[in-house]
Amino acid sequence: MREKWFWRQQSWPNLWVQGAFLILIICAFTTLAAAGPADIPGAATTSAPIAPETKAVAVDRQVLEETVNKALERQLAPVKEMLTELTIHQTSLTDIIGGIGYILGLFGLWAYFLSKRQKNS
Repeated sequence: MREKWFWRQQSWPNLWVQGAFLILIICAFTTLAAAGPADIPGAATTSAPIAPETKAVAVDRQVLEETVNKALERQLAPVKEMLTELTIHQTSLTDIIGGIGYILGLFGLWAYFLSKRQKNS
């Protein structure tokens, strides 16, 4: 089965638009990441004192971690299926013809060296 590459499925102008949009998102993200919370409008300006970790915070982290793991598992399931499909190898006609050629090649080498031996003796 012939693989369909990403750039063959879409037209070039569509790819240019997607690339420009991706660059725009990256620039916006890096600008917001470089700006502190005080530079972002609508960000909280009051800072609450940070208490040492409590049991409730640990439970919240655990719930958050479980939620993120479930979401990742759900989103990565199709990728895992595609990888398992790629690792399963089914014998094709090309493999069979290649194997026959390999055997005939070894037989040809054996016959060549046998004929050299018979000429020398």
